[in-house]
Amino acid sequence: MRSSLLRHVAALVAATFAGLVSIGCSTDNGDPEDPTETPAAEPSAKEKKSSDTEDAPEFDADFDSAEDAGSSNNGDPTPPDGDQCIDNDDPGSAENVAQVLPSTDDCDNGYKTISGVVKGEVDVDFYKLSASDEFGCSLDTDFEAQTAGTELCVYARCKNSTVDAVTGCDQGAMSTSEIGMTGCCAAAPGRALPQWDCSGLTDDDSADFFIRVRQLNGDKCLPYKVRYRY
Repeated sequence: MRSSLLRHVAALVAATFAGLVSIGCSTDNGDPEDPTETPAAEPSAKEKKSSDTEDAPEFDADFDSAEDAGSSNNGDPTPPDGDQCIDNDDPGSAENVAQVLPSTDDCDNGYKTISGVVKGEVDVDFYKLSASDEFGCSLDTDFEAQTAGTELCVYARCKNSTVDAVTGCDQGAMSTSEIGMTGCCAAAPGRALPQWDCSGLTDDDSADFFIRVRQLNGDKCLPYKVRYRY
């Protein structure tokens, strides 16, 4: 029995040794391990596609405003079309809102000048002149439009409220204003000179004159001049 046990142990040892040898052979001579992958060469710049490039940075819409950038508003910008027509002292467009001129009399024979701007036929300028007929001085009245393309009208009303004081025109053509005053009109260059006579015991022809200036057949920015004396 002992002999049989020894044979059994010897067989077991031999089997174990054979297993170890088999394992060693499998490791040394079996299937090789997976080889290390060689990295692919990076494509040249010509071979790169647009999708290979880096993404562009996100759009930043947070621009500085014109005010932050140092720009300033000059308060009188030029219109987009560049047509700038500045008329800072525009007279009224009717007799009741006429711009009042300095009073004068027939002792002052010096000419005075009115300067203004009209743009188009709808831009009408009215002025009011108070003139006094002084004793010992003679009338030498004159109203002259100097700028071609404009029309000058002069309407007269006696200070003593004489009705229909204007009887004709020394120069120009008879005209009636929107409120019923009579006067004379002339295209520039030209003169509008009404004839008037105020009633009364004395020969006092003191009168208020309403001067109208407007543009004829045009729509441009037109500076004008009118000169007058009483």
